[in-house]
Amino acid sequence: MSAPDTNIAKQKTRHRPALWGLWTGVLLAIVVGSILAWTLSADEAAASLAALELFV
Repeated sequence: MSAPDTNIAKQKTRHRPALWGLWTGVLLAIVVGSILAWTLSADEAAASLAALELFV
């Protein structure tokens, strides 16, 4: 069953803080994931350079 009287404008206003929170969480996860991937790839690059210096 659905509610008989729905006010779409009022629902948009009331859900706005929750939607901002969700989008902030998604963006934060992307930033943290990017930093983590960059850090791990930098470690691998340093290790491969160190391995090359052993052979030179």
